[in-house]
Amino acid sequence: MKLFKRGKQKPSFKVTKPNWVNLKDFAKSLKALFNRKEYLTAAVPMAGMFIIWLALSAIGLYFAYTLLASLSMSVMMIMYGMMTVSSLLFAILEFLGLLFLVLVLGFLFYALQVGLRYAYLARIEKEDKKVTATVIWNRFKHLRKNQLLRLCLYVSLFIFLWRLPLMIIGDIWSSNKIVAYTTMIGNYLILIWKSLQYSQAIYLYREKQPQFLGQSMRHALTASKRFMAGFKLNYLVVYLLFEVLPVAIWSALTGGLVYYGIYTATNPLIWIGAVLLVLGLGALVPYCSMVSALYFHETSKKVKVENMYADTFKPVEQLTGEAYDD
Repeated sequence: MKLFKRGKQKPSFKVTKPNWVNLKDFAKSLKALFNRKEYLTAAVPMAGMFIIWLALSAIGLYFAYTLLASLSMSVMMIMYGMMTVSSLLFAILEFLGLLFLVLVLGFLFYALQVGLRYAYLARIEKEDKKVTATVIWNRFKHLRKNQLLRLCLYVSLFIFLWRLPLMIIGDIWSSNKIVAYTTMIGNYLILIWKSLQYSQAIYLYREKQPQFLGQSMRHALTASKRFMAGFKLNYLVVYLLFEVLPVAIWSALTGGLVYYGIYTATNPLIWIGAVLLVLGLGALVPYCSMVSALYFHETSKKVKVENMYADTFKPVEQLTGEAYDD
């Protein structure tokens, strides 16, 4: 592993003249990658896991909402001596426990998606690789979830800190509509901007996964910011066109069926539309992972991944303490 020490000249990582991914060529590559039989072997288990995750999360959030609604009543009952403080604390712990379980379920499903993305990236890099339920499960099982969790927490923390000043300003001057709308729009722009910057961190982490042992996961975010220099707008267009648009079209069609069923009081149409919506979104999970993996593969040809980590990893001597021995 080549380490770049601070103080030394490091390679240039900025993309001065970005060679964007051509949308027409990207669509052709995506079509060539798509195999109906292989896609079904990935779509069926992922759709099943999506439905299980959605159902368990909905149940957990429903009970959490019920507990939250009863907490205000519990406070009033304590004032009249009809309930003890320990009972209230137990109810609060139940509420927090349910929220924690929902977050754990969300993280596990995200880790499963990461395993799917890695499987498709391996399939793109080597045509003899297959994307099956067994391959997805093996990648999920052997994924270093502690590192993935740290990466997710860093992304969430940095985006939150970037948005915090505008959130404070918006709360202080909430009565001023101009300030309120300006800060709200600014927060959305920051969210989109930082999400685009950190979008390739999960793939860049995979490229240098062994070197991350004992290192900070912030290096993957730094590498992603450098990697996406000049590509953010290109990726936004690809993301909206190839991921958001199909999901939006399917949601509009099935959601329209649900709305028509509600409008005409036709219960079968409501259930059919809802079932088709969930099944379709679950079946689109592998497709979205395929788009994401293919974009990283195409852009990694235009950028030297090795240079993205310039001056990031600490030398092993510093990690072990040898560098500070007398």
